[in-house]
Amino acid sequence: MESVAPTSARDQSVDVARGVAIVAIVLGHVERGLASASLLPLETALGIDRLLYLFHLATFAYLSGLFVKRAVERDGTRQMLTRRVTLFVWLYLLWTVIQGTVRVAASSVANTPVTVGDVARAWIPEGQLWFLPWLIGVTVVAATTQPWRSRARAAVVLGLAGLLAVAVWGFDPLYAFTRGWALLFPFLIGCVVTQSGHAALARRRGVVVAGAVVGTTVWLWVGLASVPTTPTTGGGSRTVDSILLGVLGCGAGTVATLAVAALLARTPVAGPVALVGRRSLEIFLAHIVVASGTRIVLVQLGVADPWVHLVAGTTLGVVVPVVLAVGAERLGWTWLFGLPRRLHRAVA
Repeated sequence: MESVAPTSARDQSVDVARGVAIVAIVLGHVERGLASASLLPLETALGIDRLLYLFHLATFAYLSGLFVKRAVERDGTRQMLTRRVTLFVWLYLLWTVIQGTVRVAASSVANTPVTVGDVARAWIPEGQLWFLPWLIGVTVVAATTQPWRSRARAAVVLGLAGLLAVAVWGFDPLYAFTRGWALLFPFLIGCVVTQSGHAALARRRGVVVAGAVVGTTVWLWVGLASVPTTPTTGGGSRTVDSILLGVLGCGAGTVATLAVAALLARTPVAGPVALVGRRSLEIFLAHIVVASGTRIVLVQLGVADPWVHLVAGTTLGVVVPVVLAVGAERLGWTWLFGLPRRLHRAVA
């Protein structure tokens, strides 16, 4: 989820897949906010939730892993880790303060009141920000094990990651660095496939079409016709069957997303979706504040239609962070979505 190279230097389908996944993440948080505010029927919310959480985070995990090998070979393991860890720690602390401050100020009209003491407990992530410590953890694992070096090493590392994924599938611990470890498996698959390998697969039209059709079919069947446990939620009621269904649905949903993105990359739709994908980090960091604010404003205006909320919250949750990112760049505020200039020079 770092800032990425221009589209011309890489496979367009990667940015399209990022765009699809980040819109799904925003939609998921809008849906959960509406359910928490009793503005969306619970059964409807649970159905949307299952479908979204079966693919969006796993897709991001896989895509994030694609570029690790290149970064290690370009910068060296130590330099790459220094740069990424510094970036993610900075963004985690900065956006904990920003998001937490907004939530404290809006506590009187929010679903869940927040105090300054809550924000000060930085070891308990604010909402979606748990993903940043997760990125630090999995990047350290990948950079130290380097599963792309040989098939034997890849088999061992992926095997151990697969066992870990099944063991923690669906669990949602409270503290930073303890959440999301089921997603280590798709992240490491991305590390093994690498950017060039993914681009080669994306060019094989027959494989892509088959992946889109079969993946979408299985994903919808698992998400709509059963009650699977998703990778990062639902661990309290998980069973062997729900885990197996969750793994199947998650794999199918991720394959479907990547395949559909490869197909969309060949169409005029690719441009705007890829633009959203290239801004996925900014959207990820800022969308909770925007989406929650949209819901609060609409409620204050007397709007109760959940579909109006879903459309408005998701649209503004994507568009406003992009506008904010462009404005920050023009103002020279590199620190808002990246490292401050001095800190960047220190780790460069």
